[in-house]
Amino acid sequence: MKKKYITSFMMLMTCLIFLTLQAQAFVTPYDPYSGFLPRKMPVVKRHLRGVWITTVQNLDWPSVQAVSIKNDKERIKTCKEELIAFLDRAVSMNMNAVFFQVSPEADAFYRSELVPWSRYLTGTFGKDPGFDPLEFIIEQAHQRNLEFHAWFNPYRVSVSTSSQTRDSLSIKKSVFREHSAWIKTASNRYVVDPGFPDARKWIIKRVMEVVRKYDIDGVHFDDYFYYESTSSKLNDRRTFETYNKGQFTDIGDWRRNNTYLLVKELSEEIRAEKSWVKFGISPSGVWRNKSEHPEGSNSENSYTNYDSSFADTKKWVEEELIDYIAPQIYYSFANPRASYGEVANWWAEVVQDKDVHLYIGQALYKINDDSDTWFKGANAVRELENQLKMNSCHDLISGTIMFRARNMNDDRKQQAIGNALDYIWNSKALIPVMPWKGGHAPQKPVPGWMEPVSDGIRITWSDSDANTAYYAIYRFEEGEKVNTNIHEIASNLIATVRKGTGEVQEYLDPQEQPGKVGYLVTALDRLHHESEGAVIKSSLSAFFHDIGPDYEWAKASIDGLYEKKIVYGDGNGFFYPAENTKRGDFVLMLIRAFGLKAETVENYMDVPADSYYHKDIAVAKALGILQENKNYFYPDSYITREDLMVMLLRAMAITGHEVELAGEEILNQYEDSAAISNYARPAAACLVKSGIINGINGSIAPKNFATRAEIIVILHRALNWINN
Repeated sequence: MKKKYITSFMMLMTCLIFLTLQAQAFVTPYDPYSGFLPRKMPVVKRHLRGVWITTVQNLDWPSVQAVSIKNDKERIKTCKEELIAFLDRAVSMNMNAVFFQVSPEADAFYRSELVPWSRYLTGTFGKDPGFDPLEFIIEQAHQRNLEFHAWFNPYRVSVSTSSQTRDSLSIKKSVFREHSAWIKTASNRYVVDPGFPDARKWIIKRVMEVVRKYDIDGVHFDDYFYYESTSSKLNDRRTFETYNKGQFTDIGDWRRNNTYLLVKELSEEIRAEKSWVKFGISPSGVWRNKSEHPEGSNSENSYTNYDSSFADTKKWVEEELIDYIAPQIYYSFANPRASYGEVANWWAEVVQDKDVHLYIGQALYKINDDSDTWFKGANAVRELENQLKMNSCHDLISGTIMFRARNMNDDRKQQAIGNALDYIWNSKALIPVMPWKGGHAPQKPVPGWMEPVSDGIRITWSDSDANTAYYAIYRFEEGEKVNTNIHEIASNLIATVRKGTGEVQEYLDPQEQPGKVGYLVTALDRLHHESEGAVIKSSLSAFFHDIGPDYEWAKASIDGLYEKKIVYGDGNGFFYPAENTKRGDFVLMLIRAFGLKAETVENYMDVPADSYYHKDIAVAKALGILQENKNYFYPDSYITREDLMVMLLRAMAITGHEVELAGEEILNQYEDSAAISNYARPAAACLVKSGIINGINGSIAPKNFATRAEIIVILHRALNWINN
C-alpha cells in the first residue's frame, strides 16, 4: 500500500513538473505560433489587403450627416467625397481591395430592376439618391487600382420590426410586399426564409443583376445566413414540412442544405456568366468546436457556422464552391475560448490543396474598444502586429480584410495602425493569383523613357495588349539586380497603376532624381498574372516611345536617321523596331539614305503606279540595284537579310564607294554560313569584312526577315563607312 502511495505521489509530481515546464515554455500567448512570427518581418510580394465598407445603418457610408443634407447637389457631392476619402485611406495603408456593402437589407446601392433603393442613401426606402453609388465607387476604386468586391446580405430584409419599418417596406419592388409569404421574423429583424426554393432563386437573381451590369471583381457574402436568437427564433417549421420532401429528418440539416444550394447554384451562375468574377464568403470565425465534431477547431466558441448559422462553410471549401473564404477571426491570441492562432491554423488546414484562398477577417474595430485586455493600449499594438504578421508569413493564408472602414481613421486605433504600417504593411503588395480562375500574363510592356519634370520623374511605356488591366511599377537603384519572381522585389514596388486609354502609358514618381534610379514596369491582367518586366532608364530615344533599353544597340542609329529624314515612325511616337520590313519599304529607305536618282522607264508588273514606293523601286531598277530581267519584285513580301546585303552592296557601288572584295572564307566564322545562297555570298563576305554586317549570336541568319531596327543600324553603318 505504501509503495502504491509513493508511486502515485511520484506520478503527480511528474505531472506538476511537466505542466510547470509547459507554462514556462509558453510565456506569452504568441509563443506557440513563433514559426509564423519571425523577429524580422520578411517582404511579402503577394497578399490581399482589404477593408469592408459597411452601409447598413450608415455605419461607414454614407454618414448620417451627409444623408441629412437637404440640397441634393451638396448631398451627392459630400457622399462622393466621403467614399473617395475611404479609398484614399485604403491606398495610403497599402491596401489593394475593398469590400463594399451593396445590398444590406434586400435593397440596392445601385440602379436595380429587382429591389428598391436603400433607405441609408436618403433616409427614405426606395428614394432615388440622384446618382449610382455602385457605379461611382467601382470607377473610383479601379482608378486607384483597388480590386472591388460587391458585398450582399442574402437573407436580411431589415434590422427592425417596428411599425415604422413595416410601413416603409410596403413599397414597389420590396420583397416584404411582393413576396410576403417568404418573410419571417428572426433575431428581432425581418428576413427572407431560405427554405422557399423561389426565395433562393430571387437571391441569385439579385446578385446576378449586379454581376451582369457592373464591372465588379468579386461577389461577397458575410456571416448572416440563418440568423436567430434565443428570444427570437426563425419559425420555419411549416416551410420545412412543405419543402423538405422527406429528404431530411433533422430541420438543422435541411437548413444547412438550403444555404448549400444557394451557394452552389450562385457559384455556378457566376462562373458561367463571368468566369473572372470571384465569389467569396466571410463567415464567423469558428466552423465547429472539436467538442462538437472531431474535425472541429480547438475552441469552445458559443457561436459557430455549422450549429448557429446553419452554414457548413467547411463543406463549401472542400467542394470548391467558392474562390475564397474569409473567416472573421475577431479574437486575440490569448482568447481562452477561441485563440486567433488556433482558429487561423485550423482554417489554413481546411484550404490546403484546395482551389480556395484563405483571407482572415480582422477585428480592427476592437482596438481600444473591447473588454479583451489584449486589444487595449500597448497590448493592442502588439496584437495587431502579430495577427498581421501571422497572416503574411503563413503560406496558406493569402490575405487580410479589416473590419471596418471608419475604424481606419479612429484616433484610438492610430498607434496600432501606424505600427503595422511601419513593420508589416510597409510596402505595396500584389493580390495573389487564383490559377483556377483562368487568365494569363499580358505581353511585356515596351519601355519608353524617363525624364525629369518639375515635380519628379516621368516614365513612359507602351502597351497594346487588350488583356492588360494594370501595371506594377518597381523602382531600383542604378546597377541593382531586379527579379520580379522573388518576394523581395515587393520592397521596390512603389505603385500599381490602372491602364489608361491609348497605347502610351505614364507614371509620375515624385520621390527621386534622374540618374540615380531606374524603373521596371510589368503588366498584369485583372486576375493578377504578371508579365516580364520592361526596364526603363534615362538613355532612351529622343523621338520614339518604343525604343527603350532593349534597343540600346539601335537607338543612336534610329534617332540619327530620323533626324536626317531617312526613316519615320507612325506619327504617334512609335517606331515598331521589331517589325519585319517589306521589300518595297527597304528599297525606299535605301534610295533615301544614299540620295540616288535616275531616269526611269518601266517598273515591275506588281508595283502599282499609285503606290508610295513606285518611284523608288523604279529608280533602283534603272540603276541596277534590282534585277532588270524580272517582271515581278514582290514589294509586299518581307526582305531577307541576304537580299538586303545584295541590294546594299550594289547601292554603295553606285555612289562610287566600292567595298573591298573579300574571300568567302570570312563567312566561316558563322555557324550557319552554309545557308547563305550562292548569289548572296560575295556581298555578304564584303559587308562582313567592312564591319557593316555583324552576326547575331554566332549566326548570320541569311534567311531571316530583317527587322526595322536591324535595317536602320546597317544603313547607319554603311553611311558612316562612306563618310569615313
